[in-house]
Amino acid sequence: MPSFHATDGAELFYEERGARGSIPILFVHGWRGDATLWTPIVDALAESYRTIAIDVRGFGASNAAPGPYRVETFADDLSALVAALDLDPLVAVGHSMGAAVAQRFAIDRPDAVEGLVLVAPVPATALAYPPKLDAMFRATIGNDANTIAWLAKLTVSELSPATVRAMRNAAALATPAAALESYESWTSLTFGDDAATIDTPTLVLAADADRPMTPDLVRERVADRIAGSRFVVLEETGHYAIVERPERIADEISDFIEEL
Repeated sequence: MPSFHATDGAELFYEERGARGSIPILFVHGWRGDATLWTPIVDALAESYRTIAIDVRGFGASNAAPGPYRVETFADDLSALVAALDLDPLVAVGHSMGAAVAQRFAIDRPDAVEGLVLVAPVPATALAYPPKLDAMFRATIGNDANTIAWLAKLTVSELSPATVRAMRNAAALATPAAALESYESWTSLTFGDDAATIDTPTLVLAADADRPMTPDLVRERVADRIAGSRFVVLEETGHYAIVERPERIADEISDFIEEL
């Protein structure tokens, strides 16, 4: 995988495909994910668009990079990637934690973001999970059995063995330090007022079987906060809609870009 250097010198990795000359699409994965989980969506889009999928610091091939492992730091790293690859302007696509990163990036760099797509997004305001759910997330860190059980709850369809392996491998590559610090970051975000200033065209995709990130929560905490955003509920899918419904999501992204 090619790499670039963040402003603090950290080496971070990304995957790039597609046609130069078209608007770039920058993909940002979720908590304990990596760039490979975007592959089915990239497969559907790379013939028409330039695609870049980053492994954020502490995750995937970037797991040797030092912290801090916070949403704000990840957003700053996107700015460094944009500069390194001359990606301005682009469409930013984020999943889960990556959608919070994409929101922060759109706030900090409105000049660079022509469109914003948020899939099963973490909101820009604190989630305050109940103690039992918080303990479940924390118990997955450094524990393979707990991680496998948690991943199984993120989808409702039967996945291919290759997809299951990709999800498990991505989760295993995240360092415990990055997993813990980033978890504490995305569950306690406080830039909701800033998110309300986003005027970039935005598509918000919620998953109908996602728990606890229900469509009602996503509509109230994300879509309603970004004026003019388009809100779509994806049927028969869980939080990891990007691996359950990649063709549908690719179509939504393509249609969204064509309307920009």
